[in-house]
Amino acid sequence: MPLFHFKPMRIHLISIGDELLIGQTVNTNAAWMGRELTSEGWIVSGTEVIADKPKDIVDALDRGLASAEAVLITGGLGPTKDDVTKHVLASYFDTPLVMHEPIAKAIEAWFNSRNVPFLEVNRLQAMLPEACTVLPNPLGTASGMWFEREGKVVVSMPGVPYEMEGLMTQEVMPRLRVHFELPTTLYETVVTAGIGESSLAALVATWEDGLPAKGVSLAYLPSPGQVKMRLGVHGPAADRAKLEALIASETETLLQLIEPHVVGRGNIDIAGAVLKLLEAHGQSVSTAESCTGGTVAQMFTALPGASASYLGSVVAYDNRVKQEVLGVPASALDDHGAVSEAVVLAMAEGVRQRLETTWAVATSGVAGPSGGTDEKPVGMVWMAVAGPHGAKAWVHRFGSQRARIVQRASRRILTHLHQEVKNQGALALEE
Repeated sequence: MPLFHFKPMRIHLISIGDELLIGQTVNTNAAWMGRELTSEGWIVSGTEVIADKPKDIVDALDRGLASAEAVLITGGLGPTKDDVTKHVLASYFDTPLVMHEPIAKAIEAWFNSRNVPFLEVNRLQAMLPEACTVLPNPLGTASGMWFEREGKVVVSMPGVPYEMEGLMTQEVMPRLRVHFELPTTLYETVVTAGIGESSLAALVATWEDGLPAKGVSLAYLPSPGQVKMRLGVHGPAADRAKLEALIASETETLLQLIEPHVVGRGNIDIAGAVLKLLEAHGQSVSTAESCTGGTVAQMFTALPGASASYLGSVVAYDNRVKQEVLGVPASALDDHGAVSEAVVLAMAEGVRQRLETTWAVATSGVAGPSGGTDEKPVGMVWMAVAGPHGAKAWVHRFGSQRARIVQRASRRILTHLHQEVKNQGALALEE
Protein backbone atom coordinates (compact mmCIF):
# COMPACT_ATOMS: atom_id res chain seq x y z
CA MET A 1 0.00 0.00 0.00
CA PRO A 2 1.62 3.32 -1.04
CA LEU A 3 2.32 5.83 1.69
CA PHE A 4 0.79 8.75 -0.25
CA HIS A 5 -2.36 8.61 -2.37
CA PHE A 6 -2.67 11.00 -5.31
CA LYS A 7 -3.78 11.17 -8.92
CA PRO A 8 -0.75 11.26 -11.24
CA MET A 9 -0.90 13.90 -13.93
CA ARG A 10 0.56 12.74 -17.23
CA ILE A 11 1.88 14.83 -20.09
CA HIS A 12 2.92 13.69 -23.57
CA LEU A 13 5.62 15.42 -25.66
CA ILE A 14 5.63 15.52 -29.47
CA SER A 15 8.56 16.95 -31.44
CA ILE A 16 7.90 17.64 -35.12
CA GLY A 17 10.57 17.92 -37.78
CA ASP A 18 12.26 15.83 -40.45
CA GLU A 19 15.56 17.38 -39.36
CA LEU A 20 15.17 15.62 -36.01
CA LEU A 21 14.44 12.25 -37.61
CA ILE A 22 17.48 12.29 -39.91
CA GLY A 23 19.85 13.43 -37.16
CA GLN A 24 20.50 16.87 -38.66
CA THR A 25 19.31 18.53 -35.43
CA VAL A 26 19.54 17.15 -31.91
CA ASN A 27 16.22 17.14 -30.04
CA THR A 28 17.24 19.16 -26.98
CA ASN A 29 13.66 20.41 -26.52
CA ALA A 30 12.35 17.13 -25.13
CA ALA A 31 15.16 16.88 -22.57
CA TRP A 32 14.64 20.45 -21.35
CA MET A 33 10.86 20.07 -21.18
CA GLY A 34 11.13 16.74 -19.39
CA ARG A 35 13.29 18.25 -16.65
CA GLU A 36 11.10 21.29 -16.16
CA LEU A 37 7.79 19.43 -16.24
CA THR A 38 9.00 16.72 -13.86
CA SER A 39 10.03 19.38 -11.36
CA GLU A 40 6.49 20.78 -11.62
CA GLY A 41 4.94 17.44 -10.62
CA TRP A 42 4.07 16.07 -14.06
CA ILE A 43 4.77 12.50 -15.14
CA VAL A 44 6.04 12.52 -18.72
CA SER A 45 4.13 9.57 -20.18
CA GLY A 46 6.02 9.57 -23.44
CA THR A 47 7.96 11.57 -25.98
CA GLU A 48 8.07 11.01 -29.71
CA VAL A 49 9.64 12.55 -32.80
CA ILE A 50 7.54 12.64 -35.97
CA ALA A 51 7.72 13.97 -39.52
CA ASP A 52 6.07 17.16 -40.81
CA LYS A 53 3.16 15.16 -42.24
CA PRO A 54 -0.52 15.74 -41.40
CA LYS A 55 -1.36 12.07 -40.76
CA ASP A 56 1.69 11.60 -38.50
CA ILE A 57 0.69 14.66 -36.46
CA VAL A 58 -2.93 13.49 -36.11
CA ASP A 59 -1.87 9.99 -35.08
CA ALA A 60 0.54 11.39 -32.50
CA LEU A 61 -2.17 13.66 -31.10
CA ASP A 62 -4.53 10.72 -30.75
CA ARG A 63 -1.87 8.70 -28.91
CA GLY A 64 -1.01 11.59 -26.64
CA LEU A 65 -4.58 12.45 -25.66
CA ALA A 66 -5.34 8.78 -25.03
CA SER A 67 -2.50 8.46 -22.52
CA ALA A 68 -2.17 11.89 -20.91
CA GLU A 69 -4.03 14.92 -19.59
CA ALA A 70 -1.93 17.32 -21.67
CA VAL A 71 0.05 17.18 -24.91
CA LEU A 72 2.86 19.60 -25.75
CA ILE A 73 3.98 19.94 -29.38
CA THR A 74 7.10 21.69 -30.66
CA GLY A 75 8.02 22.45 -34.26
CA GLY A 76 6.33 22.93 -37.62
CA LEU A 77 5.24 26.56 -37.10
CA GLY A 78 7.53 28.33 -39.55
CA PRO A 79 6.40 30.45 -42.54
CA THR A 80 7.27 27.92 -45.26
CA LYS A 81 5.04 25.36 -46.97
CA ASP A 82 6.60 22.40 -45.17
CA ASP A 83 5.41 23.77 -41.81
CA VAL A 84 1.90 22.33 -41.52
CA THR A 85 1.27 22.07 -37.77
CA LYS A 86 -1.22 24.92 -37.38
CA HIS A 87 -3.24 23.74 -40.39
CA VAL A 88 -3.45 20.23 -38.91
CA LEU A 89 -4.45 21.60 -35.51
CA ALA A 90 -7.17 23.80 -37.03
CA SER A 91 -8.63 20.74 -38.75
CA TYR A 92 -8.20 18.54 -35.66
CA PHE A 93 -10.12 20.98 -33.47
CA ASP A 94 -12.61 21.84 -36.26
CA THR A 95 -11.91 25.56 -36.29
CA PRO A 96 -10.95 27.94 -39.14
CA LEU A 97 -7.72 29.89 -39.45
CA VAL A 98 -8.30 33.63 -38.90
CA MET A 99 -6.06 36.66 -39.02
CA HIS A 100 -5.03 37.89 -35.54
CA GLU A 101 -4.23 41.53 -36.22
CA PRO A 102 -2.41 42.23 -32.92
CA ILE A 103 -0.10 39.29 -33.66
CA ALA A 104 0.43 40.50 -37.26
CA LYS A 105 1.45 43.93 -35.98
CA ALA A 106 3.79 42.39 -33.43
CA ILE A 107 5.46 40.28 -36.15
CA GLU A 108 5.85 43.33 -38.39
CA ALA A 109 7.42 45.27 -35.50
CA TRP A 110 9.78 42.35 -34.86
CA PHE A 111 11.03 42.50 -38.49
CA ASN A 112 11.24 46.31 -38.55
CA SER A 113 13.33 46.36 -35.35
CA ARG A 114 15.88 44.16 -37.12
CA ASN A 115 15.77 46.09 -40.41
CA VAL A 116 14.56 42.95 -42.22
CA PRO A 117 11.90 43.10 -44.98
CA PHE A 118 8.42 42.12 -43.78
CA LEU A 119 6.90 39.83 -46.40
CA GLU A 120 3.36 38.57 -46.88
CA VAL A 121 4.49 35.07 -45.94
CA ASN A 122 5.54 36.47 -42.59
CA ARG A 123 2.20 38.19 -42.10
CA LEU A 124 0.51 34.85 -42.70
CA GLN A 125 2.10 33.55 -39.51
CA ALA A 126 -0.63 35.55 -37.75
CA MET A 127 -3.26 33.33 -39.40
CA LEU A 128 -4.08 31.13 -36.42
CA PRO A 129 -6.90 28.74 -35.40
CA GLU A 130 -9.90 30.75 -34.20
CA ALA A 131 -10.65 28.45 -31.24
CA CYS A 132 -7.17 28.54 -29.73
CA THR A 133 -5.79 30.85 -27.07
CA VAL A 134 -2.87 32.59 -28.74
CA LEU A 135 0.34 32.62 -26.69
CA PRO A 136 2.48 35.63 -27.70
CA ASN A 137 6.11 34.92 -28.55
CA PRO A 138 8.25 38.04 -28.05
CA LEU A 139 11.40 36.11 -29.01
CA GLY A 140 10.25 35.16 -32.52
CA THR A 141 7.47 35.25 -35.09
CA ALA A 142 5.68 31.94 -34.43
CA SER A 143 3.01 32.24 -31.75
CA GLY A 144 2.12 29.45 -29.37
CA MET A 145 -1.38 27.95 -29.43
CA TRP A 146 -3.39 26.56 -26.50
CA PHE A 147 -6.37 24.26 -27.13
CA GLU A 148 -8.77 22.62 -24.69
CA ARG A 149 -11.00 19.59 -25.20
CA GLU A 150 -12.96 17.72 -22.53
CA GLY A 151 -10.67 18.93 -19.76
CA LYS A 152 -7.50 18.05 -21.63
CA VAL A 153 -5.00 20.52 -23.09
CA VAL A 154 -2.95 20.60 -26.28
CA VAL A 155 -0.25 23.25 -26.67
CA SER A 156 1.76 23.96 -29.82
CA MET A 157 5.02 25.91 -29.66
CA PRO A 158 7.86 26.80 -32.04
CA GLY A 159 10.74 24.36 -32.25
CA VAL A 160 13.52 26.94 -31.82
CA PRO A 161 14.82 26.03 -28.34
CA TYR A 162 15.12 29.50 -26.81
CA GLU A 163 11.70 30.51 -28.17
CA MET A 164 10.12 27.33 -26.79
CA GLU A 165 11.80 27.84 -23.41
CA GLY A 166 10.54 31.41 -23.26
CA LEU A 167 6.97 30.37 -24.01
CA MET A 168 7.12 27.47 -21.55
CA THR A 169 8.40 29.70 -18.77
CA GLN A 170 6.21 32.75 -19.38
CA GLU A 171 2.98 31.23 -20.70
CA VAL A 172 2.61 27.47 -20.71
CA MET A 173 3.71 26.36 -17.26
CA PRO A 174 1.84 29.15 -15.41
CA ARG A 175 -1.34 28.21 -17.33
CA LEU A 176 -0.85 24.50 -16.64
CA ARG A 177 -0.57 25.21 -12.91
CA VAL A 178 -3.94 27.00 -13.00
CA HIS A 179 -5.69 24.45 -15.20
CA PHE A 180 -4.55 21.28 -13.39
CA GLU A 181 -4.19 20.32 -9.74
CA LEU A 182 -0.66 18.99 -9.74
CA PRO A 183 0.83 16.69 -7.11
CA THR A 184 4.15 17.43 -5.43
CA THR A 185 7.19 15.76 -6.92
CA LEU A 186 10.55 16.10 -5.19
CA TYR A 187 13.96 14.81 -6.23
CA GLU A 188 17.37 14.72 -4.60
CA THR A 189 20.42 13.67 -6.60
CA VAL A 190 23.68 12.46 -5.11
CA VAL A 191 26.71 12.48 -7.42
CA THR A 192 29.41 9.83 -7.02
CA ALA A 193 32.70 9.23 -8.84
CA GLY A 194 35.28 6.48 -9.00
CA ILE A 195 32.85 3.64 -8.30
CA GLY A 196 30.59 1.66 -10.61
CA GLU A 197 26.83 1.28 -10.57
CA SER A 198 26.92 -2.36 -9.44
CA SER A 199 29.29 -1.62 -6.57
CA LEU A 200 27.07 1.23 -5.38
CA ALA A 201 24.02 -1.03 -5.53
CA ALA A 202 25.79 -3.58 -3.35
CA LEU A 203 26.60 -0.93 -0.73
CA VAL A 204 22.97 0.19 -0.39
CA ALA A 205 21.11 -3.06 -1.11
CA THR A 206 19.42 -3.53 2.26
CA TRP A 207 18.39 0.12 2.53
CA GLU A 208 17.19 0.18 -1.10
CA ASP A 209 14.94 -2.85 -0.51
CA GLY A 210 12.93 -0.84 2.02
CA LEU A 211 12.34 2.24 -0.15
CA PRO A 212 9.21 1.17 -2.08
CA ALA A 213 7.23 0.65 1.13
CA LYS A 214 8.02 4.25 2.08
CA GLY A 215 6.95 5.63 -1.30
CA VAL A 216 10.52 6.51 -2.33
CA SER A 217 12.05 5.74 -5.74
CA LEU A 218 15.75 5.32 -6.49
CA ALA A 219 17.31 5.58 -9.94
CA TYR A 220 20.92 5.00 -10.99
CA LEU A 221 22.15 7.35 -13.73
CA PRO A 222 25.60 6.16 -14.86
CA SER A 223 27.97 7.92 -17.24
CA PRO A 224 31.70 7.42 -17.86
CA GLY A 225 33.53 8.01 -14.58
CA GLN A 226 30.53 8.88 -12.43
CA VAL A 227 27.12 7.67 -11.26
CA LYS A 228 24.25 9.86 -10.12
CA MET A 229 21.75 8.37 -7.66
CA ARG A 230 18.37 10.09 -7.79
CA LEU A 231 15.82 9.76 -5.00
CA GLY A 232 12.22 10.72 -5.73
CA VAL A 233 8.95 11.10 -3.83
CA HIS A 234 5.47 11.92 -5.15
CA GLY A 235 2.33 12.87 -3.30
CA PRO A 236 -0.52 15.35 -2.86
CA ALA A 237 0.42 19.01 -2.69
CA ALA A 238 -1.09 19.11 0.81
CA ASP A 239 1.55 16.63 1.99
CA ARG A 240 4.55 18.63 0.76
CA ALA A 241 6.05 19.12 4.22
CA LYS A 242 5.91 15.37 4.91
CA LEU A 243 7.42 14.60 1.52
CA GLU A 244 10.25 17.07 2.10
CA ALA A 245 11.03 15.49 5.47
CA LEU A 246 10.93 11.99 3.98
CA ILE A 247 13.28 12.69 1.10
CA ALA A 248 15.66 14.64 3.35
CA SER A 249 15.86 11.71 5.77
CA GLU A 250 16.45 9.11 3.06
CA THR A 251 19.03 11.30 1.32
CA GLU A 252 20.96 11.62 4.58
CA THR A 253 20.92 7.83 5.00
CA LEU A 254 22.22 7.38 1.45
CA LEU A 255 25.02 9.88 2.03
CA GLN A 256 26.15 7.99 5.11
CA LEU A 257 26.16 4.65 3.27
CA ILE A 258 28.30 5.84 0.33
CA GLU A 259 30.17 8.80 1.88
CA PRO A 260 33.68 7.98 0.55
CA HIS A 261 32.40 8.08 -3.03
CA VAL A 262 30.26 11.24 -2.90
CA VAL A 263 31.49 14.30 -4.78
CA GLY A 264 28.38 16.46 -4.65
CA ARG A 265 24.64 16.84 -4.92
CA GLY A 266 22.22 18.06 -7.55
CA ASN A 267 23.48 18.72 -11.08
CA ILE A 268 27.10 19.28 -10.09
CA ASP A 269 29.72 17.26 -11.95
CA ILE A 270 33.18 16.22 -10.81
CA ALA A 271 34.86 19.37 -12.16
CA GLY A 272 32.35 21.57 -10.33
CA ALA A 273 32.80 19.54 -7.15
CA VAL A 274 36.59 20.00 -7.31
CA LEU A 275 36.31 23.76 -7.86
CA LYS A 276 33.84 24.08 -5.00
CA LEU A 277 36.16 22.19 -2.66
CA LEU A 278 39.23 24.18 -3.71
CA GLU A 279 37.44 27.49 -3.27
CA ALA A 280 36.32 26.44 0.22
CA HIS A 281 39.97 25.77 1.10
CA GLY A 282 41.25 28.93 -0.63
CA GLN A 283 43.40 26.80 -2.95
CA SER A 284 44.23 26.65 -6.66
CA VAL A 285 44.91 24.06 -9.36
CA SER A 286 46.67 23.78 -12.72
CA THR A 287 46.73 21.00 -15.31
CA ALA A 288 49.36 19.31 -17.50
CA GLU A 289 47.79 17.11 -20.16
CA SER A 290 49.13 14.82 -22.83
CA CYS A 291 46.64 12.16 -23.96
CA THR A 292 43.60 14.12 -22.70
CA GLY A 293 44.63 17.07 -24.85
CA GLY A 294 43.14 19.86 -22.75
CA THR A 295 39.89 18.09 -21.87
CA VAL A 296 40.47 18.49 -18.12
CA ALA A 297 41.13 22.21 -18.64
CA GLN A 298 37.95 22.52 -20.71
CA MET A 299 35.92 20.79 -17.97
CA PHE A 300 37.10 23.46 -15.53
CA THR A 301 36.78 26.50 -17.79
CA ALA A 302 33.29 25.53 -18.93
CA LEU A 303 32.06 26.40 -15.43
CA PRO A 304 31.25 29.97 -14.33
CA GLY A 305 33.63 31.27 -11.69
CA ALA A 306 36.35 28.72 -12.49
CA SER A 307 39.03 31.44 -12.40
CA ALA A 308 38.68 31.63 -8.63
CA SER A 309 40.62 28.36 -8.35
CA TYR A 310 41.77 27.27 -11.80
CA LEU A 311 44.88 29.07 -13.09
CA GLY A 312 45.85 27.41 -16.34
CA SER A 313 47.12 24.46 -18.34
CA VAL A 314 49.96 23.10 -20.42
CA VAL A 315 48.98 20.67 -23.15
CA ALA A 316 52.26 18.78 -23.45
CA TYR A 317 51.45 16.45 -26.31
CA ASP A 318 54.99 16.24 -27.63
CA ASN A 319 57.90 15.05 -25.51
CA ARG A 320 59.82 18.26 -26.29
CA VAL A 321 57.06 20.27 -24.60
CA LYS A 322 57.19 17.93 -21.60
CA GLN A 323 60.92 18.59 -21.30
CA GLU A 324 61.26 22.25 -22.22
CA VAL A 325 58.06 23.66 -20.73
CA LEU A 326 57.36 21.33 -17.79
CA GLY A 327 60.91 20.32 -16.93
CA VAL A 328 60.42 16.57 -17.29
CA PRO A 329 63.93 15.03 -17.17
CA ALA A 330 65.16 13.52 -20.42
CA SER A 331 66.25 10.50 -18.41
CA ALA A 332 62.64 9.83 -17.31
CA LEU A 333 61.46 9.87 -20.90
CA ASP A 334 64.38 7.78 -22.15
CA ASP A 335 64.21 5.20 -19.38
CA HIS A 336 60.45 4.87 -18.91
CA GLY A 337 58.73 6.45 -21.92
CA ALA A 338 56.09 9.20 -21.96
CA VAL A 339 53.40 6.88 -20.62
CA SER A 340 54.90 6.17 -17.23
CA GLU A 341 54.68 6.96 -13.55
CA ALA A 342 57.94 8.92 -13.55
CA VAL A 343 56.81 11.20 -16.35
CA VAL A 344 53.35 12.07 -15.01
CA LEU A 345 54.79 12.79 -11.57
CA ALA A 346 57.30 15.17 -13.15
CA MET A 347 54.60 16.77 -15.33
CA ALA A 348 52.33 17.41 -12.35
CA GLU A 349 55.08 18.86 -10.21
CA GLY A 350 56.42 20.87 -13.14
CA VAL A 351 53.16 22.66 -13.92
CA ARG A 352 52.46 23.17 -10.21
CA GLN A 353 55.79 24.94 -9.73
CA ARG A 354 55.60 27.01 -12.91
CA LEU A 355 52.04 28.22 -12.37
CA GLU A 356 52.49 28.43 -8.59
CA THR A 357 49.30 26.54 -7.71
CA THR A 358 48.41 24.57 -4.60
CA TRP A 359 47.55 21.49 -6.65
CA ALA A 360 48.24 20.15 -10.13
CA VAL A 361 47.20 17.14 -12.16
CA ALA A 362 48.83 15.39 -15.12
CA THR A 363 47.81 12.74 -17.66
CA SER A 364 49.77 10.70 -20.18
CA GLY A 365 48.49 7.61 -21.95
CA VAL A 366 47.74 5.71 -25.14
CA ALA A 367 44.40 6.94 -26.49
CA GLY A 368 44.61 4.89 -29.70
CA PRO A 369 43.46 3.55 -31.97
CA SER A 370 47.13 2.91 -32.81
CA GLY A 371 50.32 3.20 -30.79
CA GLY A 372 49.64 0.49 -28.25
CA THR A 373 52.09 -2.27 -27.29
CA ASP A 374 51.90 -5.37 -25.14
CA GLU A 375 53.50 -3.43 -22.32
CA LYS A 376 51.47 -0.27 -22.86
CA PRO A 377 48.20 -1.14 -24.62
CA VAL A 378 45.62 1.27 -26.00
CA GLY A 379 43.55 2.58 -23.11
CA MET A 380 46.41 2.62 -20.59
CA VAL A 381 46.69 6.03 -18.87
CA TRP A 382 49.07 7.16 -16.17
CA MET A 383 47.90 10.13 -14.10
CA ALA A 384 49.21 12.07 -11.14
CA VAL A 385 48.20 14.62 -8.53
CA ALA A 386 50.79 16.94 -6.99
CA GLY A 387 49.99 18.94 -3.86
CA PRO A 388 51.43 20.58 -0.78
CA HIS A 389 52.59 17.26 0.70
CA GLY A 390 54.01 15.56 -2.39
CA ALA A 391 52.68 13.73 -5.44
CA LYS A 392 50.89 10.44 -6.14
CA ALA A 393 50.37 8.52 -9.35
CA TRP A 394 47.90 5.90 -10.60
CA VAL A 395 47.59 3.80 -13.73
CA HIS A 396 44.22 2.87 -15.25
CA ARG A 397 42.96 1.07 -18.33
CA PHE A 398 39.94 2.60 -20.04
CA GLY A 399 39.09 0.28 -22.93
CA SER A 400 39.82 0.80 -26.60
CA GLN A 401 37.62 3.67 -27.86
CA ARG A 402 39.55 6.91 -28.13
CA ALA A 403 36.79 9.34 -27.16
CA ARG A 404 35.76 7.28 -24.13
CA ILE A 405 39.39 6.85 -23.03
CA VAL A 406 39.85 10.62 -23.01
CA GLN A 407 36.53 11.24 -21.26
CA ARG A 408 37.02 8.58 -18.60
CA ALA A 409 40.64 9.55 -17.96
CA SER A 410 39.68 13.21 -17.55
CA ARG A 411 36.99 12.40 -15.03
CA ARG A 412 39.14 9.88 -13.16
CA ILE A 413 42.03 12.30 -12.58
CA LEU A 414 39.57 14.83 -11.19
CA THR A 415 38.13 12.12 -8.93
CA HIS A 416 41.65 11.47 -7.60
CA LEU A 417 42.19 15.20 -7.11
CA HIS A 418 38.90 15.57 -5.26
CA GLN A 419 39.83 12.72 -2.92
CA GLU A 420 43.32 14.11 -2.26
CA VAL A 421 41.97 17.59 -1.45
CA LYS A 422 39.36 16.01 0.86
CA ASN A 423 42.02 13.91 2.56
CA GLN A 424 44.18 16.96 3.14
CA GLY A 425 41.22 18.77 4.68
CA ALA A 426 40.61 15.85 7.03
CA LEU A 427 44.29 15.78 8.04
CA ALA A 428 44.20 19.52 8.75
CA LEU A 429 41.22 19.02 11.08
CA GLU A 430 43.03 16.23 12.91
CA GLU A 431 46.09 18.43 13.39
